[in-house]
Amino acid sequence: MRILLADDHLLLIEMIATYLGQDDSVTVDKAATLPAALQLLATGKFYDLVVLDYQMPGMNGLSGMKQVMAAENAKHVAVMSGQIPATEAREAFRLGAVGVIAKSVSANYFVQTLKYLAMGGKHMPEEFVGVDEPQNPFFEQLSRRETEILREIATGKTNKNIAYELGIRETTVKQFVTLINKKLNVQNRTQAALLARDYGLV
Repeated sequence: MRILLADDHLLLIEMIATYLGQDDSVTVDKAATLPAALQLLATGKFYDLVVLDYQMPGMNGLSGMKQVMAAENAKHVAVMSGQIPATEAREAFRLGAVGVIAKSVSANYFVQTLKYLAMGGKHMPEEFVGVDEPQNPFFEQLSRRETEILREIATGKTNKNIAYELGIRETTVKQFVTLINKKLNVQNRTQAALLARDYGLV
């Protein structure tokens, strides 16, 4: 798996690259500007995922993303940002981006999401989802909190990680997982996570 991280915040991409580098199956290349990212793509290397900072030099909104998506050796493209308008996030999705990642999430969550996107998954932060957009009826029976926890499960987090991220007890998470499995008529969290991915919840 090869990932290209493009962001002018060098400390951030170094940290992410270090986390990703703990997995021997992942190779990471880095760029500080859009032209630098395009130059790496021009070498012919194949990337499972290219992650672009929305406010990076040369991006000009989503026009930079379109340039990268035009490259045949960029299989999946995602946008990361500390601040991106919800309309722009949804437009990125409409144009074909597989994910929009907020920089405010934990490093572990960020890395797991990148791996998921590189494998063809999709991710949109809940705060960017328009209230007028149709909800997947398959998950209508779940409460807002159950849906939130199911998303976390689908990204590979443990109950302990979820409890820490949401500020609740691990036993509470376990109770929610049991309820989720029952409502979705599945036997375990793995099956629930697969359903979440198959039906586009993440």
